[in-house]
Amino acid sequence: MPARSAIRCVLAATFAVAAGLRPMPGLSFGSSTLRPLAAAAAPPRRRLRSPPPQLLDPLDWLADQLEVRLRARREGKLRRPKRIILVRHGQSEGNVNRTAYQSTPDSQIALTEVGWAQGVVAGLQIRELVKNESIRCFYSPYLRARQTLLALLQAFDSQTVQLSSEPRLREQDFGNFQDDAQMSRVLAERQVFGRFYYRFPDGEAGTDVFDRMASFITYLFRTMTERDYFDDGRAAHEPAAPPPQNYVLVTHGLLMRIFCMCYLRWTVTEFEQVWNPSNCEIWVLEKVPRTGRYRLAGRWRQPHGQHHGGHFLDVRYGKSRHAYVPSHMKQPSDARIIVPGPNCLNAEALRGLSDPMDIGTALGIPFSV
Repeated sequence: MPARSAIRCVLAATFAVAAGLRPMPGLSFGSSTLRPLAAAAAPPRRRLRSPPPQLLDPLDWLADQLEVRLRARREGKLRRPKRIILVRHGQSEGNVNRTAYQSTPDSQIALTEVGWAQGVVAGLQIRELVKNESIRCFYSPYLRARQTLLALLQAFDSQTVQLSSEPRLREQDFGNFQDDAQMSRVLAERQVFGRFYYRFPDGEAGTDVFDRMASFITYLFRTMTERDYFDDGRAAHEPAAPPPQNYVLVTHGLLMRIFCMCYLRWTVTEFEQVWNPSNCEIWVLEKVPRTGRYRLAGRWRQPHGQHHGGHFLDVRYGKSRHAYVPSHMKQPSDARIIVPGPNCLNAEALRGLSDPMDIGTALGIPFSV
């Protein structure tokens, strides 16, 4: 059945149900069925001597509107960038001297000279990955992230780059001025309590960061698919500018992991087995061909001393940091499937269910795990 006919049938059936009628099996509602229903539901009025010329069929109008929206949705997915590139900031003063947080707000911690150099190298590595493709950068407003952005932009000299400051990409709030001795106790306590759920005094828990990241991802994808998300001052007859081919997010290590957790639907157990990226480490999510979804390609690396080419490595995972990253953690899925029964939790994607509690005992089912 052509798409337009299918849309008409669905619309007609919807109107019929709304009018209190139940369609018979195999009966297809069309405009000839809808008009008597509409006439019966309408209030009495004077009969016209002759019908108005070329009345627009309401089903045709609705079908046209739906077709336009469906086409825009399909085109929007194809307009999405080729890659989402995540970059952690370079080495900061706080990375080499934790007492810096006692007198300097976290948002004002600057890069070291090594951090600036790391940012320049990261820009060259990204340029090698994307070649001459266009980029749009979203960045944390923290000073070390802004400085990293400026350093990596040197690799895109004379190229137009879109920039967007994004407070939701800021570091997790660990409190205000941080006493070093107190923070040592707090970090030890977090290891026992759990990194994701632990709330820092006067600060955030990982759950708070997850919530703002979920909000940011929704906004991020809207900027990919809506041509006129913002009014850019173009006249109505002027064509829209081509969308960026790459999105670059300059942020913090925890934020990179929670971005992936949120988009790729990692469980808390899986999240806590992923190691924090090193300074200026680059993670890449690549768009799956002919879809609007992204797959985690891994860490983008160039061998030391090599200026051309590069390859992907898995993100650091597991106690050894070199454990295999399960395939289900590299691409988003709406749900994980389970068929309750013996050994049902042996599947790789479901092993997190049995940790930290025995799900079989909780459900009263004799699972063997």
